[in-house]
Amino acid sequence: MEIFISDIPDEGLHLEGEFPAAIFDLPPDDLIRPMGPVRYSADIYAFDEVIVLNGWLRGPFQLQCATCLEFFDFDADFPDWSSEVDLEPGQKIINLRDIIREDFLLGLPPNPRCDDYDAGRVCPKAHFVADPDEVDEIDPPESDGPNVWGVLDDLK
Repeated sequence: MEIFISDIPDEGLHLEGEFPAAIFDLPPDDLIRPMGPVRYSADIYAFDEVIVLNGWLRGPFQLQCATCLEFFDFDADFPDWSSEVDLEPGQKIINLRDIIREDFLLGLPPNPRCDDYDAGRVCPKAHFVADPDEVDEIDPPESDGPNVWGVLDDLK
């Protein structure tokens, strides 16, 4: 959806709608699978060199668990979405579809674990991954030779 910058009034422009999952144009073997249309509500403001968008984004996805590699359902919900688009000199239009696509992809968790997003689920491979809260500090192994790094411990 292209928006002419000149059509954005001083008080801003409010738009709501949805885009089909096809906007993501991801290969079938991607780690992210859009499962339905993505909805948006956006207040759009034009300034001299920037367009500011505020609102919310929502959409259903399947993500691949970073631990067990199984896909799980994930309802992406960005209730306080905000985006800024720097304008090129002479730019007349912005593409809302491209902005929303990019912000969705950047907002999804980078290394999701299925049991972090589904309270009733236990990741079948969770026992292979150490919980950072349960890991004790590891003491370095004792060495028979001189401690060449020990002098750094004395620096203040």
